[in-house]
Amino acid sequence: MISEKASLRGSQLWRWVRRIFITLAILAAIFFLIVVPVVFSYLLTHAGTRSMDFKITLTPDSLGVPYRDVQFVAADGTVLSGWYLPKQNAPAIIIYTHGLFRSRQEMLERAAAFWHRGYAGLLIDLRRHGRSAGNLSSMGYLERLDVAGAAKFIRDSLQVNTPIVGFGVSMGAAATLLAAAETPDLSALIIDSSFLSFEATIVHHLKMFFGLPRFPLADEVIFFTRQKVGFKNEDFDMLQALHRIGNRPILFIAGEADARMPLEDARRLVAAAETSQKSLVIIPGATHGAGHRTNPAMYEKAVADFLSTIAIN
Repeated sequence: MISEKASLRGSQLWRWVRRIFITLAILAAIFFLIVVPVVFSYLLTHAGTRSMDFKITLTPDSLGVPYRDVQFVAADGTVLSGWYLPKQNAPAIIIYTHGLFRSRQEMLERAAAFWHRGYAGLLIDLRRHGRSAGNLSSMGYLERLDVAGAAKFIRDSLQVNTPIVGFGVSMGAAATLLAAAETPDLSALIIDSSFLSFEATIVHHLKMFFGLPRFPLADEVIFFTRQKVGFKNEDFDMLQALHRIGNRPILFIAGEADARMPLEDARRLVAAAETSQKSLVIIPGATHGAGHRTNPAMYEKAVADFLSTIAIN
């Protein structure tokens, strides 16, 4: 009798253990298959300038460049902030766009260098970054509207009629490419450390930093972000954008040691560009987006040579 009761208790205990393990397995699956990708997508779409950049107090005036604070709107009405660097008799005005988690400060030294070489400039804080407004960040897709808004501001408000050159790094490079595919206002492009597509860079980064597989986690991050921001994979593809840009001059810049946007990606971008005026400059030893910091002399010479030799319409 005692043995039967013990056996019954053991059987009941085993059923409870099984239920606990099954419940834990279900909760773990929900966590990794739903919560983790939703959190990644949320963090990406709510990215903003890192705190250390807000502590930088440099202005163009610190580098001997006259400027004025400006505000304008993106193509969707988002209020953006920036610095306008006027220059008399400039052959072109350059729109400078920064990378994810950064601000206009990232492009300040470059803008000052090319102001001293004769070019006017407009440095902008992309949406949700720096002093600009914005509900969502998107690594370049929504930010293309910021670049388009900057070009319209140059024409309509600043009344600058010289050619406009788009100059972006990482997210700013992607935004510049996408904007150029939609507006003829950008006459030439300088593309530093761009990724191939949103899809490709999410897959690559989740694998590189977290060891996560494409299926299902990366695919879910892509899906949730697409739904939140509102785009299709082909809409956020630099190779597709280059096809629509046509024959406008493009300088591509890549870091030799860039693990995030590998050299092979830069070469694919160059190959996809249909313009007869294209070139690729590789900065030795530079990591992602660090070409100017790694070798400013080489970097600035490459950009200056590009600007001086291209036919800007």
